[in-house]
Amino acid sequence: MTKKIQIEIRAESDELFPTPHTIKISGPVTSLFKIEQGQPINLYCGRNSQEVQTVSIKESEPIIYCSLSLLKKLSLPHESFSITFAQIGNHTFSLGPILCVVTEIRESKGVISLGSIEGYCEELATYCERLGILFYLTGLTLFHENVGYIFQQGSWKKSTVPNPHVVHNRIHSRKREKSELFKQFSTKLTELEIPYYNDHFLNKWEVHEVLEKEEHLSPYVPETNLLLNKQVLEEMLAKHSYVFIKPIHGSQGRKIFKINVLDDGSYELDYTTFAKEMETKYDTIHSLFLSLRTRLNKQGYIIQQGIPLFSYQGRPLDFRFLCQKAEKNDWKITSIVARVSAKDDFVSNLSRGGEVKKIEEVLKESFLEKDIRQIKKLMSELATEIASLIDSSIPGFFGELGIDLALDKEGKPWLIEVNTKPSKDQDPKRFSSKIRPSAKAIIKHCLYLANYPEE
Repeated sequence: MTKKIQIEIRAESDELFPTPHTIKISGPVTSLFKIEQGQPINLYCGRNSQEVQTVSIKESEPIIYCSLSLLKKLSLPHESFSITFAQIGNHTFSLGPILCVVTEIRESKGVISLGSIEGYCEELATYCERLGILFYLTGLTLFHENVGYIFQQGSWKKSTVPNPHVVHNRIHSRKREKSELFKQFSTKLTELEIPYYNDHFLNKWEVHEVLEKEEHLSPYVPETNLLLNKQVLEEMLAKHSYVFIKPIHGSQGRKIFKINVLDDGSYELDYTTFAKEMETKYDTIHSLFLSLRTRLNKQGYIIQQGIPLFSYQGRPLDFRFLCQKAEKNDWKITSIVARVSAKDDFVSNLSRGGEVKKIEEVLKESFLEKDIRQIKKLMSELATEIASLIDSSIPGFFGELGIDLALDKEGKPWLIEVNTKPSKDQDPKRFSSKIRPSAKAIIKHCLYLANYPEE
């Protein structure tokens, strides 16, 4: 049995409270849970607990008044907030559930910045407040201090917070995720038996190795090899009119090379986010490889077959399928968008000037309506199959994956990339004024992992 309530702070000097651990409970709560006047109860919040004395009061709204010292004991915010009150045993009750997102938080003069996920986190907080869930944001250092940010009255406020029941990892830096601080964070979650998902970034090569082994999926995966030496480059350019070279641990379309084989046998090089001192044309593979080698030695790269892709208004595009788990462990698609590259660019990432379109909008000029339905169905099935396979084949726990697919000129889908921390800019609220299904799915899956039913 559960009830969403409002927690209010009362003065320590209130004569109705003989001890700081006395709470006042309004009529709608005492009657629902059959709590008698003066009855002691055990109150839990996360892993904190306190025996409290109860005083019944005549108020029409579901409210519990607590002392500041009790809130500190339970590591709860020191101001009013709403949360779910649940009976978990004989004379035993809990406040919760408690969910959090761990991410990079920048603070200046009391105002925090969350980058591209700021609006999305506000949606998560708003939806949680509606459901009676205590939701907060925290960072790797803040987590160890039991400090987080709670969204109240339109802004994020720093607060004491209890340990959560579930953590959603939105650390965006691969370097930070490999840091000692992150290892300490991960170890603490394991020790406390707190589930957390999307616990690490994927790399492009491990994804390819998983997918190419599946006979029914391999036709949709471009030929891909580790770029270990000049021989690999020669063999790929002998087979394909153009190729892409991508960092194994890259993201957001950064540090990608595109190599075209020209009619005269020379090679044209295009690239993203590299200094402009690199030449764009090479007469031999040897000179091309020498130019690339200094950059390739800094991190691992793959080389991938180029596919003659379907384009929109002369610009390359791909399709982002946001796959998520919600109430259970089944993968479902919560968002589909087409991402059209900026003019004269060969990657469609929004961080590089790409724009979002509806999938029907970019296909209707080249495909019949019935063909669009079939293409969308095939890509959707492919995306969920890839998400499920990665989840079952790669160590770690995943609850959200961005699957990027593209179409060739015949309408056949191809896998471009899999993302564990998919951008929220490309799941735009401008398509709907409501809280996005993808935000709701995050919270529903957290509730599932915490064994809390959604009311």
